[in-house]
Amino acid sequence: MMYSRVFEEPPAHIIENGRAHFGTFKNVSQRFDIKGMRAPYAGIPLPSILSNIRIKSRLNYYFSIDKYIGLVEFFDFKIIGLVEVCFWNKETGKKYVYHSIMPTRRRFIPKNTGRGICASYKKSKYIRIFWEKEHQIKTMRFHVNKASGWPAAEGWFHSVRDDNMRAEMSFVNPAPTLSRCSALWLSTMKINGHLAIKGSEPDNSSGIAAMAMNRYYSKTLSKALRVCGMGNIDGKDIFFYMDASSSEATDPDKYNDNALIVDGEKSALPSIVATHPFGLNKAWIIQDTESMIDLTFTPKSLYWRNMNLILLRAAYSHIYGTFEGVLLDKDGNKIQLKNFTGIITRSSMRV
Repeated sequence: MMYSRVFEEPPAHIIENGRAHFGTFKNVSQRFDIKGMRAPYAGIPLPSILSNIRIKSRLNYYFSIDKYIGLVEFFDFKIIGLVEVCFWNKETGKKYVYHSIMPTRRRFIPKNTGRGICASYKKSKYIRIFWEKEHQIKTMRFHVNKASGWPAAEGWFHSVRDDNMRAEMSFVNPAPTLSRCSALWLSTMKINGHLAIKGSEPDNSSGIAAMAMNRYYSKTLSKALRVCGMGNIDGKDIFFYMDASSSEATDPDKYNDNALIVDGEKSALPSIVATHPFGLNKAWIIQDTESMIDLTFTPKSLYWRNMNLILLRAAYSHIYGTFEGVLLDKDGNKIQLKNFTGIITRSSMRV
């Protein structure tokens, strides 16, 4: 029997009366907030201020245009925020990385899914993501000065109106038990883009992008792996997103964030196991137990970083490479991937 997971209507509120509405949803709640879970840590009724400070947030924007592929990541660690721009030249594999620390503010990543701005306003590193659902607008813009050997660069990406790749979905999962939760809002879109590196010919082209917002109750040590691929095969725009973490549900095939989008049509995917027996920069194997996912990932360029900030210690790596193999959608249609570009991110955080 073919694996399936139904996309349901989203709840008005993710958390009600101390409990989460777990499930896979065809859209997203108006307010993306997971505060209010009853006794989320070991059943101990801690003051809400202590539980809420353990909620961490992340906003990712993935993009792929003709010459470049990359991502922008905003991290909300409550005390401080961090933003990073990381992209690669598809032809040469050369990477470009720019990051900035954001000082304490009330909120780094908005909770309103109808309209919001997430931005770093530092003059040397201006980075901004904006969305407005009513008019179906999502934009990302950055302007970064020369830093750490990388030249100055700028980019803007704007979703298009006549977009058959537009899809909205959300996932609310136990993390790992019913007393805690992790929520992901995922949007895919076609884009018109511009990316220019000082001293190089700019890339003005169309492409594919996705925005992923994640909120979760963190452990003392949290580990996560995120896998995404994006491109066009036989005239069809394709994006897939899969993850695995130390907080995944005890029944990960029933509750996970994994999805495949083909020309705007979404299919829920089962949980994955990703291994790299010969090291991070050698071939990865990504498979499931439902025979829907059978991929290898060949890295082309790796960026790795350690970070120690006040009460936070983190290590993460971004890996650009290509996928080979087979994916099945919800109807059993086979998608053959060959030299299909994508990014794997692996992170570890201790608070």
